[in-house]
Amino acid sequence: MPLALLCDEHIPYAVIEGLRRIGVDVSTVQQMDLRGALDRLILQTARQQGRVVYTNDTDFLRHHAAGSEHSGIIYHHIRVYSVGEAIRRILLACVALSAEEMMNRVEFL
Repeated sequence: MPLALLCDEHIPYAVIEGLRRIGVDVSTVQQMDLRGALDRLILQTARQQGRVVYTNDTDFLRHHAAGSEHSGIIYHHIRVYSVGEAIRRILLACVALSAEEMMNRVEFL
């Protein structure tokens, strides 16, 4: 089954909408009323819902390095890619990786 994502608040709306249009299961921290929430709470919520956090915030990488358990983090600096390229790379990760493979893993794009 393809990955379900929880997008951090810094992911551009164009990327989120593009992912939704091609069928990726995407929720946002804004939809879950988690805007401005502590990263730990976002990771915990994503884990409870079986979602991988999609972010460009390096704080999530620090939580991973500190040993925080999570259901996966997909990270890349969004400004490195165009909107279309970001969507293509995320889609590839969503179909190539399973939820089990993403447990406590960071995937850099």
